[in-house]
Order: sequence, then C-alpha cells, then structure tokens
Amino acid sequence: MPLIPRSYKPIFFLLIIIFPFISEAANKKIPIDTLQEFGNKKEIPPQYEKAVLTALSYFPELKDVHIVFKIKKAYTPLTTKPNFASVFKRKDHRTYIITISDQTIDTLKPLLFQNLSFEQQVGVIGHELSHVADFNSKNFPQTIGVGINHISKRYLDKMEFNTDRICIQHGLGKYLLAYSKHVRETMHVHNWRGVDYVNKGNGNGKYERYMNPDTIEKTMKEIQTH
Repeated sequence: MPLIPRSYKPIFFLLIIIFPFISEAANKKIPIDTLQEFGNKKEIPPQYEKAVLTALSYFPELKDVHIVFKIKKAYTPLTTKPNFASVFKRKDHRTYIITISDQTIDTLKPLLFQNLSFEQQVGVIGHELSHVADFNSKNFPQTIGVGINHISKRYLDKMEFNTDRICIQHGLGKYLLAYSKHVRETMHVHNWRGVDYVNKGNGNGKYERYMNPDTIEKTMKEIQTH
C-alpha cells in the first residue's frame, strides 16, 4: 500500500470518520411526510402509499395529473390505461388508472405487488408511471394511435422497451433493475416478454419487450455519460 503524504493525512483521516455518516444518509429512505406533496390528485391504497409516492417523486411532470391506483383481481399483476372518457380531454384534465392485482394464477403470484420488496415495488410502479408520462405527452390522435397499434406484437415490444428507458431517464434505474432481476429469477427466464407468454414460452429472445437486467445496467451507464 503506498504511503500517504503527510499533507494529506488530516484529510484522509477526516474522510474515514465521516464516510459512515455519508453512506448512512445516502441509503436512508425518504420520510413519508416529505413525499406527501406528490400525492396531489392521486388516489393511492394506504398500504402502498410510501412505495407509490416514492416513485411519483421522480415524475414532477405528473404532480397535477389525476391518477387512480385500484386494487382488484386481475390476471396481469399491474396495468396502466387512460380513463376512456378523459382521452377526449386536454392533457391536464385526463385521468389515468393503474390497476394493482391482488389475485392471479399461481404461476404469477410471486409477481403480485404485495409479494414484492419495497425497491421492487418502486421499480414496477416507476414503469407504470412511465406509461402515464408517455401517454400524457401525446395528443388525442396520437393516443388513439397507441390503442390501435396494440394489435402489433412488434409495436408492443418497442413500446414497453421504450417505457423502461423513460423509467431509467427519470432516475429509477436501480429500482427497475431490482424488479427486473426478481421477475427473471422467479419466472426462470432471461428474456421476459410479459404474462401473455407465461404458457407459451418467451420466444427466441430476439426482442426485449422489457429490458433485461444487463440492458438496464448498460442504459443507466449510457444515460449517466450523456
């Protein structure tokens, strides 16, 4: 180990003393009280309030957007869609519904929101909020176009992949990575293409509908260097 110059020794020992406190502060979760401002126009189940508000804190552009988080039995663990009637309204008057499933088939139960860790919950909510941010940036004809294009599997691959990118661009990469790893470890697949493929296989892996963990890490590095 190289010797430390005498002039740098005081700084070196000071860093040793304060590093644990810096590390602790960096890893400390944001108190719920400081997150309440992000709950404006949001209907959130109390048991998931902290995870949802934490994810919302990364989307300042959604601060005044009406979003309803519903819990119900559904095959897909989480889905996002605009309220049909509000599609015809101006962007600042739209309502979006994020459905959180509390019951599904046995194979998908490990992916239910209630069975995820806090980081994984923030990651998957971040992905759903990225859908909202994307939808809310579109005008009426563009929004209708998204609905029509849902019949194309190739379009869905590109859309979901880009949604993960939006999530990472908003600073939620580490949370999305935690969720992505959980899904692939639980479902025993490398290339996860969604619940519609649970009983059909995940294809040849040519297209990533949702970013794989290595792609998330690569994208995080690319974004940080630009």
